[in-house]
Amino acid sequence: MSKTKFQVVIPDYKYWRQNIKCQTGCPVNTDSRGYVRAIASGDYEKAYWIARTPNPLASICGRVCGAPCEIACRRGWIDAAVSIRALKRFVTEKYGVEAVLPPGDYAEKFRSIYKEKGDGIHGIAKNKAVISIVGSGPAGLACAHDLALMGYRPVIYEMERVAGGMCAVGIPIYRLPRELLQAEIDAIQALGAEIRLGVQVGKDVALKKLYDESAAVLLAVGARRSRILPVEGSESRGVLGGVEFLRDVSIGSYINIGPRVVVVGGGNVAYDVARTAVRQRGVDSVSLVCVEAREQMLADKVEIEEGEEEGVVRLNSFGPQRINAGAGGIVESMTFKKVISVFDSEGKFNPRYDESETMTLQTDTVIFSVGQAYDLSFLDKSGLEVERSPRGMIQAGADGISTSLAKLFVAGDLAYGPKLIIDAVASGKKAARKIHEMIASVRLKTVMAEDHLELAGNNVPQYQRYEKIPRVGVPAFDPAERIRVPVSQVEKGFDREPAEKQGGRCLNCAVNTIFNGDRCILCGGCADVCPEYCLRLVSLENIRGDSSLEKLYEMRYGTAVPRGGSAIIKDEERCIRCALCAKRCPVQAITMERFVFKEEVKCE
Repeated sequence: MSKTKFQVVIPDYKYWRQNIKCQTGCPVNTDSRGYVRAIASGDYEKAYWIARTPNPLASICGRVCGAPCEIACRRGWIDAAVSIRALKRFVTEKYGVEAVLPPGDYAEKFRSIYKEKGDGIHGIAKNKAVISIVGSGPAGLACAHDLALMGYRPVIYEMERVAGGMCAVGIPIYRLPRELLQAEIDAIQALGAEIRLGVQVGKDVALKKLYDESAAVLLAVGARRSRILPVEGSESRGVLGGVEFLRDVSIGSYINIGPRVVVVGGGNVAYDVARTAVRQRGVDSVSLVCVEAREQMLADKVEIEEGEEEGVVRLNSFGPQRINAGAGGIVESMTFKKVISVFDSEGKFNPRYDESETMTLQTDTVIFSVGQAYDLSFLDKSGLEVERSPRGMIQAGADGISTSLAKLFVAGDLAYGPKLIIDAVASGKKAARKIHEMIASVRLKTVMAEDHLELAGNNVPQYQRYEKIPRVGVPAFDPAERIRVPVSQVEKGFDREPAEKQGGRCLNCAVNTIFNGDRCILCGGCADVCPEYCLRLVSLENIRGDSSLEKLYEMRYGTAVPRGGSAIIKDEERCIRCALCAKRCPVQAITMERFVFKEEVKCE
């Protein structure tokens, strides 16, 4: 009978770091585990600064982040992920920009915190060089924030009369209060960033002028145009783009919308559109139609559920066939065709339809939310010869920031396409460093420090019965009230007790079991006591690995292919850091140790 072979890896820095999946899953490497556990222990201010130091838009992200940290959270592999985003909101409301400190006082406090705990690049500019930034969205704001801390003079040009980019004119107010957004912006301005509103680059000021007169120019404009599917009748009166619709609602422009609304699309933005439409005066019904089946939809589960609570009717597996217009070219109905499959045999998006099975919805307004496009007309007329991609986009360099022009950089959606807010923040921060490298003629390098700290008595600080605590939803306001008052928030947020308890669900993945093979007597007690069955004693002939395993064999046995011998192998995906194995071991061959790592950026 053949024996099971186990593929193993030898732990190293990368291995220990990858164990903290919430942190490695965050584009700006926020120590989510750190602030979640600080909340669980009641140290809210510490939690806030852990969350804020790497992320200049922490308060915004506490409300609307796509939370890649939660997607990566190992607790989600066991039952459900820790409520990381909601816990961030909990501490930002106590110590963030939306709390009691004026922007100037907050900025000064942040400077001191950042200088103490930041990444080592505070105040490194040799002069107050002007950096022009086109676009005040998350990427532009994050870049301006870091450049101001470095000592530069960032000047942001925003075509709208309000700053924030898509956060201000794309994210519905029921998800992101505008006073919170403005507080975040005020704090960045207090650090030294300047924002010029109502200035359209290419019209009010020439891009070439900015390029010639600035030390560097960053293009951080978002994808602010909707894609309208070219179906029959798409030019009829009453057909709108989702991005433009959200913008008009946000800035208070007049919107000609009928009582029966159909939204085409199945992502989060489509739900933003549909739920915003529900809140408009005179709207009686909103239907959302998408080609995907329910389980294929890109929208978050909570968006779909909250949309249904508010009356959005979801119709899956139908695609647009035509828009039917009546007198004067005004929309009267829309016909859809049945979707047979969404993806082809190679997994590419390529819907197939049954043209004989159709569905017609009576409607006065059709809003498309099936993708976004860019307006680069300001660049086309600038006279700057910058390399373009085959699709007409600006060709970014290997670093994702630089362009073919020495002083011109790109960040955010323009660099890589629409992604999450936190991705834009990461891109903006990276752009700030690239700009500094160019201006100062230096190279910035990342220095990593690591250490394992043995926990006294192998006592892992855990919340009482943490492994049994279920995830609970964030308390929300009544759906009827949310619709009645369009600016009403959806989520209430956690109070103190549930916040600490939800933070206590964290498995503390920075803590690891360290095995000392010289002490082990192969009694098997650790495997026997493990409640998750994540430890196993196996013979060496049943494990496989890479060259590092062979080197380990050479060091221990003097040969790359030892005969005999045993090993303890561990399934990290199952471990809940209970420390029972370490406490059970009769010869103290197992210790529980917290892995600490920090990255600092320094000039070479």
